[in-house]
Amino acid sequence: MANEIMFPIKETPSFDKIVKGLVSNLKELLIDTRMISIGVLNNSDLDLSHGFIIIQDHSNDNVCWSNFSYFEPEVRDESEADLPIMSGVIYRGEKNRKFSVLVTYILAKILEARVIYDNAYLVQRKEVYPVEELKPFVEQYIKELYPVDK
Repeated sequence: MANEIMFPIKETPSFDKIVKGLVSNLKELLIDTRMISIGVLNNSDLDLSHGFIIIQDHSNDNVCWSNFSYFEPEVRDESEADLPIMSGVIYRGEKNRKFSVLVTYILAKILEARVIYDNAYLVQRKEVYPVEELKPFVEQYIKELYPVDK
């Protein structure tokens, strides 16, 4: 069964923005990006309004997917009327959850999301919370996924 953490954004980003943003943020977090692959699935072009992006860390065998879908005005919260695109980071299995939270945090930051929708309580016991509330989880997961040899 797949799980998804979502966040609303203003517009569908370019593939180039996603790649550059993920790579630069992973490097800032001192994560080696040489074994990270970022690609497009089910898509003959780089228009991210259909298809999925796959993000895979080959060094730890972690993988997650991201998608971008238009949400009609009538299904958006009033506070997010100006955010017509819902982005989601999807993963399968507990093993990939920590990596997907890291990817969610980076994508939400580079795409200027205000809130995270965690309706299945995959990270914490809140359905909606500010993006910055993911930071302590990200810091802990980095230590677990990418331990520094002493």
